Amino acid sequence: MSSLLPGSNKLDPNSDIPDLSGKHYIVTGGSAGIGFGIAAHLLQHKAENVTILSNKEEHANSALEELKEYGDASKAHWVKCDLEDLKFTDRVADELAKSQDGLDGLILNAGLGVGVYNETRDKLDSHFQVNHLSQFILLAKLLPRLQRTPGARIVFESSELHRAAPSDTKFKDEAEINTDIGPTKLYNRTKLAQILIARALQRRKEAGELGFKPDQKIFINAVHPGGVATDQPLQAEEAYGKVGVIGHKLVRPFMKDPVSEGCRPALYAATSPEIEEKGISGQYIVPDKKVTSPSSQAQDDELGEALWKLSEDLIKSRVG
Repeated sequence: MSSLLPGSNKLDPNSDIPDLSGKHYIVTGGSAGIGFGIAAHLLQHKAENVTILSNKEEHANSALEELKEYGDASKAHWVKCDLEDLKFTDRVADELAKSQDGLDGLILNAGLGVGVYNETRDKLDSHFQVNHLSQFILLAKLLPRLQRTPGARIVFESSELHRAAPSDTKFKDEAEINTDIGPTKLYNRTKLAQILIARALQRRKEAGELGFKPDQKIFINAVHPGGVATDQPLQAEEAYGKVGVIGHKLVRPFMKDPVSEGCRPALYAATSPEIEEKGISGQYIVPDKKVTSPSSQAQDDELGEALWKLSEDLIKSRVG
């Protein structure tokens, strides 16, 4: 197994993931790109149930058909979830939370790429809502299922681009979130948010808050997938026109395949025994399984607390 070689930072998703029989997972954005790769390898290693959350039924049906190549596709299920609608997402989260089964992994992978500023039906920046806020709802509602599952994993799909988030980010109020700071900065800010929330959740776990028990074995990590060939760069083409098209063409040959490579850090965080053996939680993992320090901004606990509070306030104002 490649991951067991001394000093290796590689994870082979075909051979290095343990038997997942009896385990239950939820993957947001699991019908395409990195999310599909994650779902495929979970099935490949005999997960009992893989619930895919995404919005478009045609994409989901196609994904469920393709998943037959990796394992028993009857163990994969699609649930429609429109992350641009907070009340819709909240209803989905409530239904998922009613399951009596434990939840071994919640992989918060869905996201918009670098793209133009838009507002959702909730009148919020779509990047912030899709990449962070709606998935924050899912996390909050599904936390009890995770807490009753020994060794459960929570994975946030972040990016090295979090290092280029605006230096003046405060997560102070709605007006800040709804300021058009440009396609790249909008995206980068959400990737910063994912690390901040992972760390904030870790602090709550350590403090025994939100229903966490002392020394509870739940492992919370953010990951960077590397440069991956998904549909997200097409959003950059729309945002930046000819410059975006040229840039995409230049980098495309160097980008990773989402199914064989781009999914590796998330799969490591979600399934590897090393996570529990080494007590890796509240960390940031880069390809394939290297724990590294995020930016100083991402380590700003006060900023993380501001984000947590703003997230709760925005959800309360829209959902109640």
